[in-house]
Amino acid sequence: MTNGRPDAGALAARGRPAVRVASFVVGITLVWVGAATASAGNPLDLAAVLLVMLAAVVALALVTGPVLAVLASLAVVGIVNWYLVPPYGTFSVASTENLVALVVFPFVAAVTAGLVELAARARSRDAASASRAELMGDVASAPAASLDRVRRALDLDEVRLVRDGEVVAASGASEGAGVVLDATGPDGFRLVGTGAPRMAEDPDFIASLTAAAVRAHESEELDRERARAAGLAAVDDARSALLASVGHDLRTPLAGLRLAIDTLRSPDVELDDDARTELLGTVDASTTRLDELISNLLDMSRLEAGGLPVRREAVALYGVVSSAVTGRAPGAVTVHVDEALPLVSTDPVLLERVVENLVSNALRHGRAGAGRPVEVRAVPRTSAVVVDVVDHGPGLGATAAAAPALSASSNADGSTGLGLEIARRFCVAMDAALELRETEGGGLTARITLPLARGGAR
Repeated sequence: MTNGRPDAGALAARGRPAVRVASFVVGITLVWVGAATASAGNPLDLAAVLLVMLAAVVALALVTGPVLAVLASLAVVGIVNWYLVPPYGTFSVASTENLVALVVFPFVAAVTAGLVELAARARSRDAASASRAELMGDVASAPAASLDRVRRALDLDEVRLVRDGEVVAASGASEGAGVVLDATGPDGFRLVGTGAPRMAEDPDFIASLTAAAVRAHESEELDRERARAAGLAAVDDARSALLASVGHDLRTPLAGLRLAIDTLRSPDVELDDDARTELLGTVDASTTRLDELISNLLDMSRLEAGGLPVRREAVALYGVVSSAVTGRAPGAVTVHVDEALPLVSTDPVLLERVVENLVSNALRHGRAGAGRPVEVRAVPRTSAVVVDVVDHGPGLGATAAAAPALSASSNADGSTGLGLEIARRFCVAMDAALELRETEGGGLTARITLPLARGGAR
């Protein structure tokens, strides 16, 4: 099939009318030259000559079509009669057998040319059916590219799928060409094509193609709606799980805060300096934890709303890490970050929040490694700098530690893991990577991989 027309591809070898006429003239000339040459030698058997000429006529039928082939057979009869049938040089025929052969030859040639034409058209229809079936299959199997396939198959500049006067999908550009195709499809759709003026297409084929394009578009829309619904369901599930579990993290510091304040305010309780200092420490730790939780919840809200600005710049890691661990208890965190490390491309504010969250998580869940501080260390790689936050506590288990992302209920103690999830999302926003690994000897290592800034070497 060429340009959607069933006969164009299989019969294209015949070419334009000028080509067919030229082929006819060349064929007759060769017959004339052959007959003239043969007449100069010994007399030839007329049956053998006519068989050879029949083969030539069949060849002409393949190239020029049946009409010119029949005309060629009549010309062959005249040439053979003139040169090869006694009396030579005249159109008279002395032998009845030769006369019968010359009369029968055009009929045989005409029948043969007709059969050749029928066979060519049958091959054309088979090829067109196969091409159309392939095109229908392509349109149905690739909804996203269905209109592009239709446009290329029909050799159009632009194809639009229109419903209620609104273009719902399009492929190509019209470039000012006129409308050459306007087909009505199911469900109120129309297939409109623009391009060069052309012969009318097969209406049944265009109707089927339009229906296939409409079904492909509707299937694509259903897939989008299904994906959108699945995404919304996942967000709702995650939000519900987060809200259900975040209460644990909120109740713990609130309970400690209430207990400490009630004890401090109770007139019936006598407290020495050490007990009062311990209760005030509980108040400080609880309020610090509440501040972290509220900050994380606000960050999560910004992430969910898509309102998180990211400003990448060339950043020195030492200053960011130092700011992130400021205010921690003496000896709780050790920092091994060389001031001479190459600059990295990141958002310094978001990176500080990431490191702060990872350090807080390590301090909170790494208590089993009492006596061993949380370590923050950074080492350069070929095209990045790796920052590790290492604790020696119980870790998160083999499954969680092997995964680069955490769900809202990943932590072994039942807390939300909100800080880790925010750290992961901040890293995605900064084009960084966060990976959780088992610490050698026990514990958890949170690894941040940061790309080097352009010209980041100091």
